[in-house]
Amino acid sequence: MSLPDSSAHKFNIQIGTVSESQVAVGDYNTISQRIGLTPAETAQLQSLFQDLRSSVSAQAPPAVQADAETRVRELEDALVAGEPDPGTVRRVLRWFKANAPQLAGAVVSVVINPLVGKVVEGAGTAMAERIQQAIAEES
Repeated sequence: MSLPDSSAHKFNIQIGTVSESQVAVGDYNTISQRIGLTPAETAQLQSLFQDLRSSVSAQAPPAVQADAETRVRELEDALVAGEPDPGTVRRVLRWFKANAPQLAGAVVSVVINPLVGKVVEGAGTAMAERIQQAIAEES
């Protein structure tokens, strides 16, 4: 009885510098990657929404101020959720255009901010495209 050639199962693998990516070696590996924000980016994103809340508090007509503040919370929840909600983004943009048009530009600027884009892209290309479509339809 002869032994199997063990050299057929040996590999010499060299991996250079790997930055912001993953490497798997071997058979039957699966890699999942979630694109996320750094702590500094998270703080910037929170500041972005805080600035929007401040603008809404200062500039929304008194008759719709409470509703406008609620819409900003809905927008933030819809964009930073694990699964962003393009329907809510569309609905909020439409509401601001109809009820507080002087703030619609500020809301759109938050939605198209690169940090928000990074969060949305983390949910996948299809989701990012749906959010972009919602913005295009309501802007």
